[in-house]
Order: sequence, then structure tokens, then C-alpha cells
Amino acid sequence: MRLLALFIYLLPYVASAQETTVPKPLRYFTAGLHYASIYAHTNSVKNTAGANPVGLELLFTKQRRDENNWQQCHCYFNSGVGVHCFNYDKAILGEVLALFYFFEPQFKMTTKLKLLVSANMGLSFLSNPYNEITNPTNMSYSLPVSAYISVGTGLQYPINKHWQMGLLAQYLHISNAGLKEPNRGINWPSINMRFSYNPIDNTLPQYQKKQTKLVHKKRIDLGVNVSTKTMGLGDTERFFIFGSFANYSQQVSSLNAITGGVEMLIDNATKERLRRANIDKSSTRAGILIGHEFLLGNFTFSQQVGYYLINETNYFNDLYQRWGVTYYTKKGIGMGANLLTHAHVANFLDLRLLYHFSK
Repeated sequence: MRLLALFIYLLPYVASAQETTVPKPLRYFTAGLHYASIYAHTNSVKNTAGANPVGLELLFTKQRRDENNWQQCHCYFNSGVGVHCFNYDKAILGEVLALFYFFEPQFKMTTKLKLLVSANMGLSFLSNPYNEITNPTNMSYSLPVSAYISVGTGLQYPINKHWQMGLLAQYLHISNAGLKEPNRGINWPSINMRFSYNPIDNTLPQYQKKQTKLVHKKRIDLGVNVSTKTMGLGDTERFFIFGSFANYSQQVSSLNAITGGVEMLIDNATKERLRRANIDKSSTRAGILIGHEFLLGNFTFSQQVGYYLINETNYFNDLYQRWGVTYYTKKGIGMGANLLTHAHVANFLDLRLLYHFSK
């Protein structure tokens, strides 16, 4: 009877301990097959139109299942490393092997069906770059190593407690960010069928939404950036591009913030281009930007759309985009890299240093 009384006394504590047990992350191994179509986005790459690349995907994923992580975005946050291997279905383009880091938040739609959003960032290794003798018609890329990014969305459904299947629509892109010409890049939207395996039961716990405390509600960034760029095909001389910027970030959830900013660019590559063409115009550009950023601990992944308020030449569209990754220290210093593109064509990749004020 004493043992029974002791058990009844301790039962609430035992139950509480069980309730606060943190579920271990799941580890997934994923294999997928891509079927794609190359988007010939400018006249100079029309020779790639009609190609249908086929690719293989291998992923190693860590999926966090604990409540603290779920409350951050009201989703199950996945991240990991992966490999993509594509045959571009055009001899002038060859093949590509991409190594990347990815994050992939998943949102429950029903008890089993999940909606996922995917973003990949990494490096691509390409087999057949432009060569004026052996491959003179490849205007898409001129370096064997380039930047690689992709975004996508899709659905995932568990087949049983170990296996899941997914179907995604993705948009993939490679570019050397203007380091060497030609550099029109390759854009190929794809449909991706994948299967994932984990050795543990993949059942996901359900949590109730709570009011989430915002960690850095407002932030102002003031910084400078620098890049180098060649003039064009056949040129080896590099010209510096200097810039300064100011950005404001307003956090709207634990994972997301909206942004606005201004920037100015002193583009010596464009200045030289104007000089050679004997055109008396300024190469300086200035623009305003709005956008979004994912808040990933000390890192942010940002996407912005900009509009040039000052742009005297007709070399660039007034509308442009920026994609960036920035690391923020607790002492107010930040550093990162940012890609500027006009439509589907990369202009340059810059390195940046900033000071931030957080509230």
C-alpha cells in the first residue's frame, strides 16, 4: 500500500517529465529525379532552347520536431546538404554537379499532407565552359565553377512510418556573378519527384500556437560593398565597383522580416564601357529597394526588388533584384555577400561590411 501511495504521489511528476521530453530530430536520406526545361531568357542563349535536362538529387536532411523550433515559424524546420547532377541535354552546355546547403520549412495541411518551401545555395561544377576555339557558342557560362541557387515549393506525404514521397516545382539557376564573360547564366525550371527514408517513426507531434516573442524587432544596417568585373567577352582587365547602402528591417515573425533600403553604386566597369563608346554619361547608379529576409539565428537570407532612381545609361533595366546572405555579430558588425541581377542576368556579386543597430 505504501508503494501504491508513493506511485500515486509521483505520478504527476512522471507525467510532466514525459510531456517535456524533447523529440529528437529526424535524419532523412532523400533521392529524387528531376525533369526540366531550359529557359532561353535572352537572344544570345537561344541555342539552348528546347533542351530538357534530366537530373538526380541526393539530400541529407535534419528535421527538428521540438516545440521551441516549431513555435519559431509554426512549421517543422528542415535543413541539410545536398547534391544535384544534371545533363543539360545540349552538347554546348555539358553537365553540372552542384553541392549546396538548403533549408526547407514544412507546414501541415492535413494530419499527413505537408506543404514545403525550399531554397538551395551552393556551388556548381560545370563540364563545358565557353572556349573561343573548342566551344565558342556557349554564351551561358565561361567558368568551370559558378554560384548555384534554386527555389521551389511542393507537397510531401508519408507512405508509412519510414518512407515519404514528395513532388516539387523548382527554379534552378547558375551564374558566375559577372566574374568573367560570357555569363548569361542557365535557368531551368523542373519537376522533382523524390522519396525520403528515415530509420525512426516519422510521425510529427502537434503543437498549439503561442504568442511568439520577437527577438530583434527592428534593425538598421549601414554599410559598404565592393566587387570587380570585366568589360566583356575577351577582356581580362578587371574594374572595381564600389557601393554604399542603408537598410531597414522590420521583424514580423520569428522567421521573417520585411525590408526597405537605398543604395548607390560607383561602377568603373560601366564607366570604361562609356569611355570606349565615347558616350558622355554618368556610370553612377542609385536605387531604392523593398524585400524580405529569413532570420536564421545570426544569419539572414534576403531577397529584394530595386528600382533605379539614377541610371543614365541604357545598359541596365531600371528594375533589378538582389539576393544576399549576411552574418551578424553581437558587437554590431555584419558581413556577407550579395548578388545583383537584372531580370535573369547576373550583373555582379559583391562582398559587404556593415554596422547594424538592433532594437
